[in-house]
Amino acid sequence: MTLTLDDHIYWWNYASIQVMDIRLAVLEPGENLQRYQLPAHAFVYVLDGHATLQLDHNVYNLRRFHVLQGGRGALLNITAEERFEYYLILYRAILMLPASHPLKKRPLPDSPFLHQCVFLPEYPISLLRKLEDMYEHWTIQDRLHQLQARALFYSFVHALLSQMKQQGINPVPPDLPAQVIHYMEQHYMEPITLQSLADLFDCSISYLTKLFKSRVKESPIRLLAIIRIQQAARMLTHADTPLQEIAELVGYPDAHTLSRSFKKVYGVTPTQYRAVIAQNGSYIPDLPKVRTRSALVATGTQCYSFIDYDSHLHPSGGLSMVKTKRSSSIATAALLLCFTLILSACAGGSTATNNAGTGTATEAGVTQQKQPASTDTSTPATQTYTDSRGTITIPAHPQRIVDLTGSAIGNLLVLGVKPVASTYDAMQNPYHKGMLEGIVDLGEGSNVEAILNLEPDLIIAYDYLVDNQYEALSQIAPVVSLKYGAANPQELLLEFGKLTGKEKEAQAWIDQWNQKIAKVKPQIQAVVGDQTVSILQPYSKGIYAWGNKGARGGEILYGEFGLKAPPLIQKELIDGEGTGASLSLEQLHEYAGDYVFTSNWGWDEGNPDVVYESNVWKALPAVKNKQVYFINAEGSFYNDPISLEAQLQFIEESLLNTSK
Repeated sequence: MTLTLDDHIYWWNYASIQVMDIRLAVLEPGENLQRYQLPAHAFVYVLDGHATLQLDHNVYNLRRFHVLQGGRGALLNITAEERFEYYLILYRAILMLPASHPLKKRPLPDSPFLHQCVFLPEYPISLLRKLEDMYEHWTIQDRLHQLQARALFYSFVHALLSQMKQQGINPVPPDLPAQVIHYMEQHYMEPITLQSLADLFDCSISYLTKLFKSRVKESPIRLLAIIRIQQAARMLTHADTPLQEIAELVGYPDAHTLSRSFKKVYGVTPTQYRAVIAQNGSYIPDLPKVRTRSALVATGTQCYSFIDYDSHLHPSGGLSMVKTKRSSSIATAALLLCFTLILSACAGGSTATNNAGTGTATEAGVTQQKQPASTDTSTPATQTYTDSRGTITIPAHPQRIVDLTGSAIGNLLVLGVKPVASTYDAMQNPYHKGMLEGIVDLGEGSNVEAILNLEPDLIIAYDYLVDNQYEALSQIAPVVSLKYGAANPQELLLEFGKLTGKEKEAQAWIDQWNQKIAKVKPQIQAVVGDQTVSILQPYSKGIYAWGNKGARGGEILYGEFGLKAPPLIQKELIDGEGTGASLSLEQLHEYAGDYVFTSNWGWDEGNPDVVYESNVWKALPAVKNKQVYFINAEGSFYNDPISLEAQLQFIEESLLNTSK
C-alpha cells in the first residue's frame, strides 16, 4: 500500500503525539554517530556543516537546513565531513481512530510514521525558529514548558508538511525486513512472537509476513528458529555447557524443544552434533547443512540492532546517543560480521516447501497423489486438497494436527483423531469433557511461535480466523482454510474424514445419525405440527435470533426435523444468507415462536433478566404455555457431531416429554 503525502497529512490528524526528546548535537570533523537505531520516530534538522548520513540502506549528503524524517527502528549512521550541528527530535505517535472508522476493521499494513524522507525546505528559517522555541521550552525542567514544547511540535509538523506538499515531497516506506532481522539477531534469547514483532515495528502481521516472503523468501518465525539454532550450534562447541542451559540461552523453554527444532534444521540432534565436534575438533565433515530456503539477508550489507524506548532514557527524560571517532576497522568488522551471517546461512540447501495455493475455489475436494519412490520409508504419502484458497498438498495421514477452527474439533474427536493443540474456544465445549486430555491449549491461536514449536504436519482453520496470519502459518505446515458456513455438519464431517484418512468412519457416523433422525422425526412433527419454533439468546441490548446455520440446535430443528420458523426468521436466517440477527425487544412478538429454545447468556455478559423479567417476554404464548426450553449455554455454540448428538437428546427430551 503506497501512501501519498496527503495520506500522511490525513493520519497526522488522527495521531496522539508524545515528544520523547529534543536534542541539539554536534559532531566534529571525523566523528561518527554509529549504528544508532532510532528508539522513536524522528526528525533531524541540520543547523550547519556537512555530513554523510545513512538511514537504513539509503545514503545522503546533508548540508545546512536539510530535514530528515525516519521511523522507529531505522538505523542511523552519521559521518561528519566538517563540523556538523543538528537538532534531533524524537516522538511517539499512536493513531487514535474513532470506533466507527473503516480502518478499525481494515487496519493499515504498517504505520505511516515509519516512512522516511530527506529534503531541503524552501523556507528553512521559519522551521528553524519553531525548532529553537521548541528546544528552549523542552530544556526547562517544568511540565508547563514541556507542554508548550509539545504544542510547538505540532506547529513545526504543520509547517513542515506544508512545505513538503508545496515541493511535491512524498515519504517512502522503510527497509522493514532488515530492521526486523537484526532485532531478532540481537534478541533471539527473548520471547518473540509474530504479534510482538508486528507491534514493535508498527505494522500488521499479514503485511510483515508478506514482506518477508517476497524479500527474504522465509517467514519471520521460521527465520527466528534458524537464528536460534545457529546460536545453539555455536554454544555446543563448549562440551561442558548443559543442553538445558543452552536451550534457555537461545530462547527455548527446555532441552527437549531445542532438540526437536535443532534436528529439524540440521538433520541431527544436538547430542550427535556435539559428538562429531568432540571427535573432529572445530572441523565438522559431512554434517547436514542448515535447511533453509533463505539466505537470511535483506538487501544491502548493513547490520542492525534495536533500541527500546525505555531502556535508553536519560535521567533527565531524554534519549541517549553515542558518537565515536571515524574508524575504518570498526566499519570493516561490521561488514565482516554481516558477510559471516550471509555465508553461514547460504551454506544451507533447500528443502521442499508447502504448496499453499492462492486460488479462489470454495468447494472442498481431495485427490490422492502418487509420490515418487523414496528410500526414506518414514516419509508419509501425500494428497492434494482443495480448500477455500486453492489446491494444497497435505499428508495423507497427518499425525500432528493443530486445530484452529475454534468450534470444529469434535469432527476430529468423533473420528478418533486427537489434535496436538487447539484453541481456547475448542477446549470449552462441555460435551467434549474427558476427550481433551493432552491437547495443548493455544488460547486465541495467534501465537505462531508456539505453533511452530509443536512441529505440526497439518493446520486446520476457518478462513476468517487465519486471514491475518495465513502466510506465517503456511511456512510451518500446510494450512487447510475451510470456508466458514459453506458446508452443513454432515458435509463438514466428510471433509474432516478426507483430511485425516477417516472417510469410512465419517460416513458410518452419518449413516447412524440419519437412522436416529428417521426414528424420532415423525414423533417430533406430530407434537409440533404447524406451530413455529424459534431459537433466541438475550443480551443487554436485545435478543439474538438464530436460523439453521448457527448451531444452537438450528440444524436439527429446522434442518433435520423441518419445523416451521416465524416468518421473519425464515426470511432472514433460513432462506437468506444470515446466520444470526440482533433484534429488538419491541419486535419480540414477531419472531418468538410457539416453542422457544433459549439460554440465559449474553454476548456482552449483560444481564439476561433484562429480557426474561420483562413484561414483553412474560406475555409470550410460549412462556405462558411453558414451552420454553433452556439449552446448555456453553455447548450451544457448537455443531460438531458430538455436540449434535447431545443437542438432539435435549430437543427430543424437551419436546416429547412435554407432550406426555
